Amino acid sequence: MSAVSAAPEDLDGRITVLRTILRDKKTVSMEERDVLRRLVADIYNLDNEWEPARYQRTSRLIASLNIQISYIKNRRVKKAPISFSYRAMRGEYGIYIARDADVPTWMIRDLFEKGHILFNHFNRPFNHRQQFEQFFKSSMNTILSRLPANLNVKALTGLYSTYIYNRFSDIAQAMEINSKLFHDDWDTALAFLNRYRYFHQLNEQVFTVSDAMEMLSRLRDRVLDGKEAENFIYPKENWPRGLDWVSYMSFLYMDSPFFLDAIGSGSERRIRSGDVTSYNTAKEAEDLIQEQYETRAAILRQEQEGEGENETVREGHSTGFSNARISREITECADVEDLVRILRERSLYLKKSRLVEDVLYNVNRNKFDSAMLIPRRYREENYTQNNVCILLDVSGSVPAAFIKRVTATIVQSEGVFDRRKSRLIAWSDNLCGDRAITDVQNIPSGGGTILADGIEYCKQYLNDNSGFFIISDFQDDLADWLEAAKAIPCRKTAIGYGNVGRTVSFEEWFAHAGSNADYRRTPVDAKEFCAVFETVLIRGLSVRE
Repeated sequence: MSAVSAAPEDLDGRITVLRTILRDKKTVSMEERDVLRRLVADIYNLDNEWEPARYQRTSRLIASLNIQISYIKNRRVKKAPISFSYRAMRGEYGIYIARDADVPTWMIRDLFEKGHILFNHFNRPFNHRQQFEQFFKSSMNTILSRLPANLNVKALTGLYSTYIYNRFSDIAQAMEINSKLFHDDWDTALAFLNRYRYFHQLNEQVFTVSDAMEMLSRLRDRVLDGKEAENFIYPKENWPRGLDWVSYMSFLYMDSPFFLDAIGSGSERRIRSGDVTSYNTAKEAEDLIQEQYETRAAILRQEQEGEGENETVREGHSTGFSNARISREITECADVEDLVRILRERSLYLKKSRLVEDVLYNVNRNKFDSAMLIPRRYREENYTQNNVCILLDVSGSVPAAFIKRVTATIVQSEGVFDRRKSRLIAWSDNLCGDRAITDVQNIPSGGGTILADGIEYCKQYLNDNSGFFIISDFQDDLADWLEAAKAIPCRKTAIGYGNVGRTVSFEEWFAHAGSNADYRRTPVDAKEFCAVFETVLIRGLSVRE
């Protein structure tokens, strides 16, 4: 335990008044939460410009070791920890820090995660497990006394052993990082972390009167508890500073009550099933954030570098476009066989992409020259079947023979679709058919063309990872398409067709077939359209075939 320097006396009076108000209440109002936030800010009124003494030195060390760090920019994920780090590959690491952390907290967590990287905390050696097993067996009676009484030995061995093993490792690693990187700044760092913890708790959806009373008690006593700040645990006063984490495991083994106090909860410091569940949930959130970040980063790199694009995209051409990225989004195909390939490629969801390093690539090929130790890197991509929704234009301008041909093409491509969720929506000026792709039979046709309403209808089948396709002759008000499709978060592809030769540019075809024709209500520029839809033009496919 530590204490913050004394705050103004009237703060204690404000705490007493708020405790009196909350004592007879059943819920905590937003106004009362705001009062609590102001109390926290006044009690922990610390210098926002504070910087850990070793922060700059650590950054220079990271640079000198040529360690590459990427910061995860992610949407809020429920039950996620304040921060975590992971090794993407040798020399490359990722760091996540909760986006609502204030500046000092961000700096502390950043330094803490860099400590994991510098001290190589991403492998847990065999001797660690041996020491833990010895500790667990010899300390079983002590551990049992901290567990709920209604659990028997057989049940708790399976339920709690992995949790205790992981926490044993976490605390030992935290002791190494904190004693090496926060040696001169421990009280200040802990004060900032506790301030962030209180603000974080006040933003939780569920915040009870009991939570508020406990917080007020802690504020009244100016309590700073390392455990509450997520693994910010310092070695005991009589323990040496700056040891490696495996050595600190030996100290924890010799002082099991201290270790159990650090991972227990409540006044009795019991290890409850909720502690295990919360820990496992946080680890699952880590995996989810990491996977989402790696997938998004891979897709972003491919968009920026043109990596992984299909050859048909590279063969496409466009005139009058100054934006190269939009030009790459125009695919020109020769015939219906190319349509099959487009559907297959854009129906696969890139689940994960990572760089793999083969350090023996040259050695295995008997290349014993100066390049022998140069590793070969390649990208390994894992794809999964996607949820697809295809909106097919069946208006009167589209012959039934053409609709039959296109549906046959879709059936040929359905091997990469998620059969349980993917849909084929036939639409003219209203719904003409809504079928699973595996159940495509006769499709009715005829009527006007109002595909914007069809786009709105399709939204019920779409999520972030879906694939959305429109197959149409573009004889519609495309401005309405854009308005309806802008809010769709997934990849959107608009497929047009026409028996046009190579002399006709995409822009010329678009102006003739789309809303730039003189009978359209609202003209749409081709560049504007391609900013929303990845557009495909099948030159050799005529609706009159």
